Amino acid sequence: MIFSGRDPGEKGNKRDIYVSPHIDLVRSKLPEHVYFFDTSLRDGEQTPEVSFTLDEKLKIAQQFDVLGIDIIEAGMPVVSKGDFESCRQISRLGLKAQVIGLARLAKRDIDEVIAADMGAIHVFIATSDLHLRDKLKMTREQVMAKITEMVAYAKSHFSVVEFSAEDATRTDLDFLIQANLAAVQAGAIRINIPDTVGTTTPKAFGHVVAKNRERLPAGVKICAHCHNDFGLAVANSLAGVENGAEVVHTTFLGIGERAGNASFEQVATALYALYGVKTSINYKELYKTSKMVERFSSVKIPVQFPLIGKNAFRHESGIHAHAVIQNPRTYEPLTPELIGYPRTDDLADIISQSITVGKHTGGHALKAKLDELGVTYTDEQFTDIMDKLKSLGDKKKKIADIDLLSIANDVTGRIAQQDNTVVLDELTVLTGSVTPTATAKIRVRMNGGWEQRIDSSIGVGPVDAAVKSILRTFKEIGKVDLMEYEIEAVTGGTDALGVTSIKIKDENGIVVAGNAVHEDIVMSSVQAVMNALNRLMKMRRKGTANGKDSGAARPSI
Repeated sequence: MIFSGRDPGEKGNKRDIYVSPHIDLVRSKLPEHVYFFDTSLRDGEQTPEVSFTLDEKLKIAQQFDVLGIDIIEAGMPVVSKGDFESCRQISRLGLKAQVIGLARLAKRDIDEVIAADMGAIHVFIATSDLHLRDKLKMTREQVMAKITEMVAYAKSHFSVVEFSAEDATRTDLDFLIQANLAAVQAGAIRINIPDTVGTTTPKAFGHVVAKNRERLPAGVKICAHCHNDFGLAVANSLAGVENGAEVVHTTFLGIGERAGNASFEQVATALYALYGVKTSINYKELYKTSKMVERFSSVKIPVQFPLIGKNAFRHESGIHAHAVIQNPRTYEPLTPELIGYPRTDDLADIISQSITVGKHTGGHALKAKLDELGVTYTDEQFTDIMDKLKSLGDKKKKIADIDLLSIANDVTGRIAQQDNTVVLDELTVLTGSVTPTATAKIRVRMNGGWEQRIDSSIGVGPVDAAVKSILRTFKEIGKVDLMEYEIEAVTGGTDALGVTSIKIKDENGIVVAGNAVHEDIVMSSVQAVMNALNRLMKMRRKGTANGKDSGAARPSI
């Protein structure tokens, strides 16, 4: 199966998505359109130690709207004054998304959703015998009466009422269907089936959804709300869609109670790439939105997290790295740019970002990495570098570019030189209890010769001032935006080497990366900027400015 990134149902473009053809052989009848109900601001905020401020909730909700989320569960107004206020303010943002509030089947809860000016209401009550006996102290008959009474009350105030039978997957199936039918008869137009503590399997969850689909009226949409206690939330959600669910409840990064909820990133991209289902999602905004939630929630994205983790598009194995250099689709089922994952179309950047070195590295990957670092070598020297690399890889888990350069420089006996357009001669930085100021002296290659320039700039700190002074001095580059900045120590102690990685974008939309190593973080940052500027100028000389290709060989992405 080969999908185009512009239309996941259209075949024939290997540049975007390349997934298993066997999905077609076992595919169930799927909904024409799947809608996303995101509960990051409600269920997601129930993650221990996660609490969004009002400003953060407003920003997240606005970004969700840009992303194309269909339904935003803003919170449960009855919980606190803060929750009430955030629900009310999100409701008044004028979003395209439907803003919904959660309430128990209790008049006080429902009245708080009404008072918060919300556009829709989501009501729930537990239905499993375990919850009825040990939590609610109610009989089935009492629960049925409560559903009829309170759903009808909610319907008298809202045109859109969604009903959830909490702990649905541990509820007797016949009773669950009766409860859902009672909710529909009382006015619910969406029925949610929660796997509240993640205790079912994809096949079983699909069965529950299918049986409800058979009995519920055709116009009623079924929703899937799955938790990840056994690591099956995403798989169960997809099984729900395969069996008639048209709405999926998700959270970003899979945050939520205990082990969390179904990850939006994984469910949405799977529906897009594996199933070819239509959604309202602008996938280019997916990575950006995930990083926003990471920043505001302080839940760090694991390096191995599917699709958006640091290692999602990185390779060490020699066999894998060699193939990826030829065509990334060999070991990357979709191009990272589809979901807004920051990787450029420059071969050097693909090598830099997707290929790591270690004891599993093969010859093709090592050659590509050395070329990207500007190292020249003989065949004999290459063999020596490979042996030393594998020896180091047996001793330490992480091998940074600085380690590889140290090995290469030791073997070749000299530091690689680059054909640079701009060279930094001097940098003076003034900082402390004064306005941070930097003065840069650079040389620019002009018509075969060199022109020296000096300029100064102030900034919020020494790094900011230094970078600004470089950009002011080298005016040929035009307007440049610093998209990403990351620095980390690769050795121990106060004199640790700092590795700086940056990405810049010029006014033509060309994105390039730069990295550098130095014991001074200001110099490490400046050298990374210089490397990126020189790479950008090199790309322009090759004719890539304005997105035009010079005809030179380019990677298949």
